[in-house]
Amino acid sequence: MDAVRSGSAVQPIWEVQRRWVEALIRAARRLSTRFSKKHTWTPDESGSRLDKLAILGALKSGDLKLDSITLLETEVYRYGNSAVLIGASAQSGTFRGKPIAPKILFTATLILRNRKWTAVAAHRTVVAAN
Repeated sequence: MDAVRSGSAVQPIWEVQRRWVEALIRAARRLSTRFSKKHTWTPDESGSRLDKLAILGALKSGDLKLDSITLLETEVYRYGNSAVLIGASAQSGTFRGKPIAPKILFTATLILRNRKWTAVAAHRTVVAAN
């Protein structure tokens, strides 16, 4: 099956990404509906993995504070009821009181379940400063 990269087929996925970024910045409770129960996030090059509860816990406790996220580029590839987002973003904020990396690359996997797009996995890595 070929990937669909543009048009109305990927528009709902762009909207999920926009709302996801907004919710991360506001540490919004509704963020929990964007992740599946089994969501796995690899937040950096250390290889650690966080589940949905750990991500939400870090936001709720204030360990993770995101001041801004600017999407620099994103490509969406839809394969039927699944989609992959590949992109880069600039960000500012702190994790456990230390500044987070100013630029990352990311990959996210979403599935369409009950007519709703849900993130099931995400990986990000820091872009080295030049």
